Amino acid sequence: MVFVSVLIIVVVGLFIYLSSLTDNFKFSKTMLVLSLVSIMANISLAQNYTHSLLPGVHDGIGISNKIAYWIITDDDWRNRWSVELFKMFYDRSAILLILVISMLVLSIVIESRLDKSSTDL
Repeated sequence: MVFVSVLIIVVVGLFIYLSSLTDNFKFSKTMLVLSLVSIMANISLAQNYTHSLLPGVHDGIGISNKIAYWIITDDDWRNRWSVELFKMFYDRSAILLILVISMLVLSIVIESRLDKSSTDL
């Protein structure tokens, strides 16, 4: 949850910063950054989930990488980690990734049409 909050703050801050720099700011650039971060988080959560499925890899169940630990933290779940919890986080991350990539594609299409219509004038 902390990771998602920080990610939203970074994207909004980046959006405000880039829009103040230039008049021809593209929203798709911000969505591209968000997509790359979402892909990285999704890969980390997928690796953590599949690593928890392997018997005998570690004594008990644990988080296998730092990015997954930033997302799933100790504080929120208080030693209630489970394979089902890791799968839930991965599934939600995959849905979020699909939404972010869809927004990226939509923003690219809209911006290209707007650029084309402004050059026609």
